[in-house]
Amino acid sequence: MTDAPPDPLRSKIDALVNRLPSSLVYSLLSEIEGMDGEPTDRVQLVRQYVIEFLNRQRTNRARRLFTNLFEAFLIDDDVLYHSGVAIPGMVQRVDAGALWELLSRDSFPLLAVEAQELLDEMARGDVIDRVLKSPVAMVLRERMRVAAIKHLDAQLAAKKTTDELLAGLSRNRPRRTRLMSGFLEKTPPVDVGSLRLMHAILTGADGPIKLVAERLDGFAASAHASEAEHNRKADALVEATEALRERCGDEAANLLPLSVLSVHRNYGVIALYIRQSGVDPGRGDVVTAALTGHFIGVTRALTAALNVILKLNERVPGSAIRPSAKEKARLEALTERLVELSHAAAAAGLMEDRRSEPAFRNAWGNASKIIGARVAAVAMERSGQAAAARRQPVIDHADVVWLDRLLWRWQSMTRDFGFETYDLVKWRDTLLEEMRANVEKAMKFEENDPLDERMEHLLRINELSGVFGQRVSAWIPTFSQNMTTLLSHRLERVRDRSPEEQAIIDDLVATARAEVGKSRYWKSNELMDLIELSDRASRAAS
Repeated sequence: MTDAPPDPLRSKIDALVNRLPSSLVYSLLSEIEGMDGEPTDRVQLVRQYVIEFLNRQRTNRARRLFTNLFEAFLIDDDVLYHSGVAIPGMVQRVDAGALWELLSRDSFPLLAVEAQELLDEMARGDVIDRVLKSPVAMVLRERMRVAAIKHLDAQLAAKKTTDELLAGLSRNRPRRTRLMSGFLEKTPPVDVGSLRLMHAILTGADGPIKLVAERLDGFAASAHASEAEHNRKADALVEATEALRERCGDEAANLLPLSVLSVHRNYGVIALYIRQSGVDPGRGDVVTAALTGHFIGVTRALTAALNVILKLNERVPGSAIRPSAKEKARLEALTERLVELSHAAAAAGLMEDRRSEPAFRNAWGNASKIIGARVAAVAMERSGQAAAARRQPVIDHADVVWLDRLLWRWQSMTRDFGFETYDLVKWRDTLLEEMRANVEKAMKFEENDPLDERMEHLLRINELSGVFGQRVSAWIPTFSQNMTTLLSHRLERVRDRSPEEQAIIDDLVATARAEVGKSRYWKSNELMDLIELSDRASRAAS
């Protein structure tokens, strides 16, 4: 029996919607469904194909229906697994999925099959997002919720059964987190706090938890929020939390700021909330514990990522570094997140309390040992080779510049956070000395050496030293014959010079002017010719 030939219309629809963002695909479907008049058979067919395209990668529909109970509080944040501590208020999506696997096997296996078959049938004629909000789906979800609560009540009643349940959930974590992160060596086990939180969310889904979810959206982070906006939201968060505490108790009340922290990552508002709510950092407050866990997790995730990306444990000396664009973006995002957390810890007053400060200092110190020693050593080695490359750039020149920038950014962060040790300052000074030595070598050339190649070499060194605000022009002596030869060649022969090259030329010409101006009676002919040539080039350019 041969397969039926592919439908040309289906192929066209798949090719079209595959190029569109999902939001525009939904808009396309709405336009199709809103067409005037009775839809033709062809329009109905197009609608069906679009629905099938949207549904085809979302096949675990019963699981999705169940985990929607946690949706307002779910996070996909593998960084927090690096913290090594239990983080209050954290509900990872992978853990909700693991809970589904255990419950669908041990608590309601027949209901899970019934729900999957019914949702599959309903998804034949509509997109799964609408199906999951239908009255039929809501009834199924409620049945699963009730069965889950009954099962968890029994399991949590005794330590032995609780430990067995935690062990089952923890066995699912490594398999699932491998899909999320390539930098996590060992996945921590699921802690009982996370399990009890999921139980509380199920239990209070139509009561306290619903109230928390309704208030949570108002505290989303904004990239350009002003200080006044942060203060306004912090005041509102304090009021909303206290209102929930009076009405629903501590568990539901604490979930609101914890979710603002973990779901929205609104670190600025949480810092002000801690300060304004009069929390004592040294007395085990859940919000300060969660913020501390975020800080530790991000610092450890940053060093773990550097270890993997730079292959610190198996690196061959002299080998190039080749981080991908995705890996660079990952490291830069972690760095930015750490900056936000550093400001939040300081604003919350956690750095002023001798009981809370050591956790931050230790986490930063451990990261600094790796970055200031092992990562800096790689950067020093590669920067030296990049600066010494006389004829053509090393294959990882751009990556070396990027790594130098990352290290110097870390130094700036360390200084701002009050943990400066000057290790990277000494590293910078040593590196610049090597750059200077390579500039001297670059300026030594024979009469037949290609002058354009010499300037390209200087520009490569300048790119490396420019990370630290240093231009190579400061290392080239005014009376260097080779300097005037090189600059004269570039001014005469090259019209389209880069801004970096022009800045070097301007520096050296300005130094030449100053040198010529020192003597009233004697002028260097070479320097005068260079100055005149520079002036002509400037007039021609303007």
